[in-house]
Amino acid sequence: MSLTFHRTFSLSRSSIVKVISLAKEKPGFKRDDLADNTDLGTVYQEAMPRYAFRTGLLDKRNYLTVLGRFVVRHDPALEKAGTQWLLHYHLAAPHGPTAFWHYLVRTRFVPGNTFTAADLTADLTAFLQQEAGKTPVPDSLRSTVTVFTGTYLKADGLGRLGLLEEIAAKTYRVPAAEAPPLWAFGYALAEYWHAHYGERLTINLDDLIQGDLAAVFLLGEERLSQLLLQLKQEGMIDLYRISRPYQVVLLQPSLEYALQKMYEV
Repeated sequence: MSLTFHRTFSLSRSSIVKVISLAKEKPGFKRDDLADNTDLGTVYQEAMPRYAFRTGLLDKRNYLTVLGRFVVRHDPALEKAGTQWLLHYHLAAPHGPTAFWHYLVRTRFVPGNTFTAADLTADLTAFLQQEAGKTPVPDSLRSTVTVFTGTYLKADGLGRLGLLEEIAAKTYRVPAAEAPPLWAFGYALAEYWHAHYGERLTINLDDLIQGDLAAVFLLGEERLSQLLLQLKQEGMIDLYRISRPYQVVLLQPSLEYALQKMYEV
């Protein structure tokens, strides 16, 4: 379940910047390279490459991914909204390496929803008991909940996305956040399609409306439909809504295509 990959630290974009900058200069870097070439502390040297992997910027061998290569070239400080949405997407994707993160986002990140740290701890406990068959150490649960909420509250994390706010001590609300930039969603659609549908050319529209992709982006049916119509106008997808089940056709499955549009290359 990789519950403690974070080593008790929330996502830090400024620290991940140092990791992916090193990956650009020394592809496949080792732990000693982080110590020699960055000012990251010992624990950060463990945690931040793990975040870079889980946010889709690095692969398991510490090489830049397709997304990572575009980011270091066009948004090296991880400041653009589209970039930050994709960091969130990869952390919360159902097929990603951080299953518990997806579960918490899918369960709790509904606009207007309120919950407490205790609620998240209970959610996490139930999920891990079901998936791993055991209850983790309470300290691990508490630190993971703190890390999870901190990632979405801190400006150096993903706080600028406005997905979470603290309304009282350890009590949180999910506001009505803005929809993601069009091509951030376009990239995520292509990546999600490849992971779940492979080489299929068409899928049911209802699978997207009711599925995990919309939930990860906090999209209701209306806003999802608006994004899909925009992608149709841009030529990335086609929509067939003459008779049910309505169909979505992926015309441009390339991740590079969406990233080029997103960063206006």
